[in-house]
Amino acid sequence: MHSATSIQGQLHRDLTFHPRQIATPDTSEDRRKTISESLTTGAVVEKQAQMVGSARNVLESVAARATFWTVIDYGCSMGIRVINSAILTRLLMPEAFGLMALVMTLIVGVTLMSDIGLGPNVIQSRRGDDPVLLNTVWTLQVLRGAGIFVISLILAPVMARIYHESRLMALLPSLGFLVVINSFNSTNLLSMARHLGVRRLFLLDITAQILGLLVTACCALIHPSVWALVIGLAFTSVYRLVVSFYRRLIPGIRNSFCLDRDSVHSLVHFGKWILLSTACYFFASQADRLILGKLITFSMLGVYSIAYTVSDIPRAVINAFTQKVGYPFIAKMVDLPIYEFRRTFLWYRFRALLAGAGMLCLMVYLGGFLVTKLYDRRYHSASWMVPILALGLWHTLLYATTMPALLSLGKSRYQAIGNACYCIAIIVTIPVAFHYFGMIGAVVAVAAGDLPMYFVLVAGASREAVSTWRQDLVATGVFLVFLATGFALRILVAG
Repeated sequence: MHSATSIQGQLHRDLTFHPRQIATPDTSEDRRKTISESLTTGAVVEKQAQMVGSARNVLESVAARATFWTVIDYGCSMGIRVINSAILTRLLMPEAFGLMALVMTLIVGVTLMSDIGLGPNVIQSRRGDDPVLLNTVWTLQVLRGAGIFVISLILAPVMARIYHESRLMALLPSLGFLVVINSFNSTNLLSMARHLGVRRLFLLDITAQILGLLVTACCALIHPSVWALVIGLAFTSVYRLVVSFYRRLIPGIRNSFCLDRDSVHSLVHFGKWILLSTACYFFASQADRLILGKLITFSMLGVYSIAYTVSDIPRAVINAFTQKVGYPFIAKMVDLPIYEFRRTFLWYRFRALLAGAGMLCLMVYLGGFLVTKLYDRRYHSASWMVPILALGLWHTLLYATTMPALLSLGKSRYQAIGNACYCIAIIVTIPVAFHYFGMIGAVVAVAAGDLPMYFVLVAGASREAVSTWRQDLVATGVFLVFLATGFALRILVAG
């Protein structure tokens, strides 16, 4: 379809007659018909352009409000998480956190390896509001949860034997059962995400975290063991399940079991690459805990988990933005011409990267200090790990903000290929780095391990006409300027 500008130019040429044309005007029926059609087409195109512009303005306004609530949500969540860690690290031994990190890694691994992208499918699908599709998603979600619980029962004795830890026999099935509870959550939560209903999701998340913290802290006071963490998670899961069906807060349909053939086909077609991607992502992103769990003590693994959690805050903030606002917003722009889609995507991406660069610099210079001030002295050895892990998050932010565009275009295979490369790199480099350089080598390997993922997604974005590498160079330059400024200020303050 021609643009309104080009059609107007053609009309101008058609209606501007030379002197010779005026002397001998062309009164043919074909020419009058052509002019009439051009006028009609131009009016239609202009009207369509106005409608698209108006719809985009409305969507941008909704996205701005969603961004505000996302920032509030994550700011409150981080505050609660810091308070939670500060309290629990004084009530529980590092071994409890190390053991919980290992169990959560195993459960998250099984969960990711069975993920076919039900949530992303609802967000990007044109049938995302269809009750038949939503009920099919809910049914598959429940079946998947039951399967994960069965797998956790099978894995429990195997993992207990591998890690020489009998408590895994009960911990793994317990967390597996929590997955079953979560699988019954209403799909109205996904519908809220699809339509950028971040404010309502914020109310659910923040109340769940506060109540979960209170329950966990009380349990830790009564019985200071890893089970305090499990009970806190169980309470949070039940609370989210109940509220997800409270339609005054989370409006939508009432879910029922349904397996529609067409819906299953579309879900599997979209999710086949996501299944491979998330399986690889598990081995890549969780391999550090699985490998280090065999190389170091549970106490040291708990210290490392605290360092990873603190340093991961900037990435988690950007991920929250891209999942709750960026992806739904970009997905609604996918019908625009590709050059307009790319322009809109890059504009919002650059603003996200600027915010991420600032947060990463703060984490590099203040993360270690926060660990020593907020956490019990048993965790102070995590302070040197935080800056290294934070520096390694820059390229992570670059590809994390590229992924929504590729998923919106239905190109999930790049994520799968990238995660496969990431998986291979991390599994190879951590043991080798630990063997030659000890814990510092392992931490550096974790920080740099996902570089292959970045290169794959950059290549994919260029191939799909949404190239980001020029913007990446500019954003990296800004990040380096921020780092240099922080380093100079640190020298001035020290001097």
